[in-house]
Amino acid sequence: MESTGKTVVFCDTKRLCDRVTENLQDLGVNAAAIHGDLTQAAREKAIVRFTNNDLKVLVATDVAARGIDIDDVACVVHYVPPIDTKAYLHRSGRTARAGRDGWAVTLAEYNQHTTCRIIQRALRLATNPPVEVFSNDKRLKDLNLFL
Repeated sequence: MESTGKTVVFCDTKRLCDRVTENLQDLGVNAAAIHGDLTQAAREKAIVRFTNNDLKVLVATDVAARGIDIDDVACVVHYVPPIDTKAYLHRSGRTARAGRDGWAVTLAEYNQHTTCRIIQRALRLATNPPVEVFSNDKRLKDLNLFL
C-alpha cells in the first residue's frame, strides 16, 4: 500500500506526543514530535525535515504547531478530540490547503462522543455515526495510507 502524503497528529500533552512518536517509530514510521519541552532548534529541525519530506509524520501539541504553514499535509489526526471548535478548526486547517484534498480524522473513546458531537453540530459537519473499531479491525489498514 503506497502512502498518500504527510500527516500531522495532534496530542493534548507533551508526554502523549512523545509516547505516540515512540510507538510510530517502533512501527517503522518516520516520525518526530514537536512540543514545548524541546528546544527551539529541535522543533525547527523537525519542521524542516517534515517540510522537506524527510519525515512522514509530525506529532504535535496545539501550541507547538501554531504558525506552521505547510501546504502538502494529506491528513490531520486528532489523537485526542480537541476541546472546542476553535481548536478543531485550527488543527484541521493544516490539511486540504492550496486547493488540495485532505483528511481530518478524530480518534475518540466512547466517553468523548458528546464532545465530538458538539463540535460536529457547531461546525455543521457531516453527522456520521461514530464507528466502533477494535485494534484488530481490518479497516485500520486504511489509516496506514497516511503513515
